[in-house]
Amino acid sequence: MSTPLPPQEPLSLWDASSEEADVSRRFAEDGASVDIAIVGAGFTGLSAALHAAELGLSAHVLEAEKPGFGGSGRNVGLVNAGIWLPPAEVRDKMGETQGAKFLKAFGEAPSRVFDLIEKHQIRCEVTRTGTLHAAHGPSGLRDLQGRHAEWQRMGEPVDLLDRAEMTRLTGTDAFHGGLLDHRAGTINPMGYCRGLARAALAHGAEISTGVTVTGLARKAGQWRVSTDQGTLLARHVILATNAYTDTLWPGLQRSFTPIHFFQLATPPLGPEAAHILPERQGLWDTGRVMMSLRRDAQDRLVIGSMGTVFGDAKRGLSR
Repeated sequence: MSTPLPPQEPLSLWDASSEEADVSRRFAEDGASVDIAIVGAGFTGLSAALHAAELGLSAHVLEAEKPGFGGSGRNVGLVNAGIWLPPAEVRDKMGETQGAKFLKAFGEAPSRVFDLIEKHQIRCEVTRTGTLHAAHGPSGLRDLQGRHAEWQRMGEPVDLLDRAEMTRLTGTDAFHGGLLDHRAGTINPMGYCRGLARAALAHGAEISTGVTVTGLARKAGQWRVSTDQGTLLARHVILATNAYTDTLWPGLQRSFTPIHFFQLATPPLGPEAAHILPERQGLWDTGRVMMSLRRDAQDRLVIGSMGTVFGDAKRGLSR
């Protein structure tokens, strides 16, 4: 049985403001055997551990840092339906049958997240007022008009908004229009990660943090998972490392393309921010260099965009 580790310095605003406690734990299972070994304690790894444990399977999550360290705990926190591509382009790329299944699964994704939050009483500042896809210019509005027509044909609850409606919902007349997706919402992503981890532990899964997986070897019908602190034997292995995927599995790293996105937050603004996103939808725009905007539970404005705030960019941002 692993034991808790002492608290660490917060990684981000989401880390510092999460109502769910960190569940970082020491690795203490050297030589143990499990049904599933999971590398990475983000949304994918923690959800896999929780669902496996609910099915009565033994699952052990191995994390080099702490739960939610990567993109899962540091993203904007928009719980969106679908992906960046318009529905028609998804079907063109995947074929009609598989594309339709893909769109249906992603369309149902927000409700699955919200169901998990309710079922496990995860404290993550959840809102269910939708999200706004904002048109940054005339070309963006044309794009959203096409997306709206496609979603409408599929019977999805997505509204096309004109400039006046967007001004009312955002507090600015900068946008030419937008889409309001009623399926969507917002969360504190680190709080959601930690809630998944808490629920997985409660159902019998193991989570070890601060442990680096150094090798995988298949022998006699099982996996030997080598780490810098010992070994774990498993019937199955899930690699859920996403942007932090390294050379652990040959060729896997080449399937990822890093894209940087940063966020900045104001101090709590209180009534001063009441006219900005008054219904608390999260927002992102159609610009090629995408920006995002949302309010958190303490009335901070959280603003994000493509790029990085490290190195020379950090010095420029400070100025």
